[in-house]
Amino acid sequence: MDGILLNKRIGIIGGGITGLIVGIFLAKEGHKVSIFEKNTLLSETSSKTTKLLHGGLRYLENFHFNEVKNGLNDRSWWLENFPNHTRKLKILIPFNNIFSITLIKSFFGIKLYEFLAGSKNLGKSSISKQIKSDHFVLKDSYKTYLSFFDGSMDDESLGRELISLAKELNIEILEFNEVKNFDTQGTVNKRHFDKIILAVGPWSKMLLEQNKIKSQKDIDYIKGSHLIINRRLESGLMFSGICKSRYIFALPYKDHTLLGTTEEKVSHPEFPEISKDEMKYLIDSFNQILRKPISKNEIISAYSGVRPLIKSKENFHKSSRDFFIQENDSLLTIFGGKWTTSPTIARKIVTMI
Repeated sequence: MDGILLNKRIGIIGGGITGLIVGIFLAKEGHKVSIFEKNTLLSETSSKTTKLLHGGLRYLENFHFNEVKNGLNDRSWWLENFPNHTRKLKILIPFNNIFSITLIKSFFGIKLYEFLAGSKNLGKSSISKQIKSDHFVLKDSYKTYLSFFDGSMDDESLGRELISLAKELNIEILEFNEVKNFDTQGTVNKRHFDKIILAVGPWSKMLLEQNKIKSQKDIDYIKGSHLIINRRLESGLMFSGICKSRYIFALPYKDHTLLGTTEEKVSHPEFPEISKDEMKYLIDSFNQILRKPISKNEIISAYSGVRPLIKSKENFHKSSRDFFIQENDSLLTIFGGKWTTSPTIARKIVTMI
């Protein structure tokens, strides 16, 4: 009897990965869930990722240890629960000097990454002098490679399974149903719920303010762009871009290679597209390590998405990828987060219902 009384009607605004996973977790708790999505599920930022399931190795540079640990725990959750759509991926970092300070720093950073993963570590990192199986041939000067393991996903097939699971749990999916009006008392599009969860990624602050609700966080809109290249890789590659401010990944993806990502601050999240400068940056960065350069003719497709980073006093390159939940009576608003850590967000939401 108590379980029946505890079941609540939950309205989730936003059908990206965060809204969908939160809905699945709540439905498994016995709540009646409805998801409102202005387009189709997983069609916006959630479909524009680097396809990695990771703790965020480079976040260690900014001492975001707890965020990395949560990400590594969630990486394990994805790999264990969806083995048909996820896998362990070997990633190689090439160096042209075995005694370089960058190699030494990277080695100890990866060892810390593995330590934080604990029993959920995916494999032991190592330093070697050659790549044995790669269709990309790197320049002769890159004779030393630091390798480690992370998670990757086929986000399309994984997304289909998640949507199927949501339907099995009797979640009401309301696609092409844009929400413009809601309040802190549980009303969404003239329907009443016990709790509303606003999970619209880059649009969170904007929608709050449109409904005269003060946002406790500011958002930086960060565009990330990717290229799909008509070559193959056996392992992933991680290397410095030509600007040296961030790493770029070249990853195996459906018999091709996914190259990305960029980080460019933009003024709004609508209709992101890769720019000529971003395309040149990705190609030039990759070609600096390749013996046989790639050309524009080998580009199959490109895509861009906008990540919502909680604004901080630091440069956005150093901003945390963590999340924050704002509570206003019956309304919970999610800021930040990413695909990998959506289960952590969902577990937190479950405790707040």
